[in-house]
Amino acid sequence: MKKFAANYLVSAAGKFLKNGIVVATEEGDAVEFIDPGDDLREIAQLIFYNGILITNFRFIRIQSDFPGNVSVSPLDSRIVEFVADLNEVTIQNVIEAGIQIQVQFSEMTIPQILIEITNSLLNDGRFSRMHVSGIYLLSGVNLSELKFTPRSKLKKIL
Repeated sequence: MKKFAANYLVSAAGKFLKNGIVVATEEGDAVEFIDPGDDLREIAQLIFYNGILITNFRFIRIQSDFPGNVSVSPLDSRIVEFVADLNEVTIQNVIEAGIQIQVQFSEMTIPQILIEITNSLLNDGRFSRMHVSGIYLLSGVNLSELKFTPRSKLKKIL
């Protein structure tokens, strides 16, 4: 088992954990998420990263047509635009969309953007979410404001 921590961790359920820890198998399957709260302790063989840890996932299109008579917000329209031609949306696609959405909706934070993308894909976009092996680090973000920056990038660490 491998243990990773970062300034923030996005759990499999999409919850943001400050100073969160993920325990993963050698293959990259997350088996445990630890929210240390205010109780920060030293843990043997824990690797710390500066940024946001995210477990791997993908969205698979399960229905090809979008509802034609549904009123959508400008944000939802932007998300639909990003995924219109995709049958599979990867974690990389989500982060790329998030960076572009941050430019247009500068008041939003990374957690808000990721939740909106997820909800849009699952509810309006006709996608199903699938967890897959892998742990990623989102670096180059503004951690104090939880905002994407032009330097934001995603790197696979396991």
